Amino acid sequence: MKIKKILALMLALVMIVSLSACGKSETPSTGTEAPAASTSSEAQTITFAHSSAEATSTNQAALKFKEYVEANSNGQLKVNVYPNAQLGGDRELIENTQNGTVTAMISAPAPQVNFVPAATIFDTPFVFENLEHGRAVLNDPSFMAAIAKEYDAAGFKYLAAAGQGFRTLTANKKVTTIEDLKGLTIRTMENKYHLKTWSLLGANPTPLTFNELYTALQQGTVDAQENPIELVVSQKFYEQQKYVMNTNHIMQTNTFIMNKAFYDGLSDELKTVVDEAGKLAAETANKVNDEKNEGYIKTIEDFGDEFVEIAPEELAKFAEATKSVYEDIKAGTTPEVYDTYFAAIEANKSK
Repeated sequence: MKIKKILALMLALVMIVSLSACGKSETPSTGTEAPAASTSSEAQTITFAHSSAEATSTNQAALKFKEYVEANSNGQLKVNVYPNAQLGGDRELIENTQNGTVTAMISAPAPQVNFVPAATIFDTPFVFENLEHGRAVLNDPSFMAAIAKEYDAAGFKYLAAAGQGFRTLTANKKVTTIEDLKGLTIRTMENKYHLKTWSLLGANPTPLTFNELYTALQQGTVDAQENPIELVVSQKFYEQQKYVMNTNHIMQTNTFIMNKAFYDGLSDELKTVVDEAGKLAAETANKVNDEKNEGYIKTIEDFGDEFVEIAPEELAKFAEATKSVYEDIKAGTTPEVYDTYFAAIEANKSK
């Protein structure tokens, strides 16, 4: 009988120790550190955010990233996509990706310049022959390595970049020559290189936040704006404009970035999955944009707006007038980024 009591007591002690171990908790997170990769079987969540509308190629790219990661990470990674500035505007999303509150995001490089000064290279005007030329430069290995190094230093993992068409000028005045731009009040992003580009062309650039633009056009606060065709349609800017001009001054580049601490904490296998997902997302953005472009143009024309082709010889004058911006950009970026970018431009020109 005594032996049975002793055995029962020992069994009870074992159960108490086991329950205590199961209930043991880790030190709580302060919320300030970047999300780290876990070695447990529990899936990690990637919070992927951007400020574009659900119908855009940017959102399609984010969804493709989600699809690929979840299909190829063996249940170890889950991706939640938050479009349409649900988690904040571009600047807020970039800042939160840097500190780890957001895991990954997509935006144009212009607002990223505040965090990665070398990203200003993407603001160089009038450097590409066409869209294919621009995309080849973005994917040039030497340039990609140089720009990725700058993002790394700022706490980001640079995954890929998409070239989603050129930024075009829309206005209530037909523009066919550089002289037609004189005095035109045009909304731009709050970016000193964009502002200088349009100033050198004789326009009156006025920085406004993106969500204020439609109302500004409606009320006549500005006469014109510049954005890729996709955004002209998705934001219905064409409703307040009469003309669309193929200025093609800057390629609309969107860069895909991730919190570096999160990325570095992944296993080599999961890093490869994320790398491939980033490339596929950028390719998807390009493909969707190209497929929809014809429909975008039809939407604008059906509304009654006129597309205006600016002659190549006139665009050459635009380019010549803005050459001094190159020196400003050279001073704002690093020698390695500047040199590899322009080397890629030359190497990928049509022969």
